[in-house]
Amino acid sequence: VVCGLHPDGATEPAVDYAISQGKPFAVVPCCVFWRYSVELQELGVRSYDQFLDYLQAKLPKGQIVREAMPFDGR
Repeated sequence: VVCGLHPDGATEPAVDYAISQGKPFAVVPCCVFWRYSVELQELGVRSYDQFLDYLQAKLPKGQIVREAMPFDGR
C-alpha cells in the first residue's frame, strides 16, 4: 500500500508509482504544486478540486475514489 498524507509535491509521483506497480494507494493532498509542473500549467490545473479531478483521471472512471474525511481540514 502506498500512502501519502500531506505529501506536498510528492502527491502525483506517489499516485503514479502506485499505479505503475499495481498497488493500492491513499493520498491526502495538501496543496496543488502547479508552478512546478508543466503539465498542470498546460492543463490549467490550479485549484484543489481540479487537482483531485486530474489525479482521478489517471485511471478509468471509478477506479480512483474520492472520499471526504469526517473532520475539518484536508
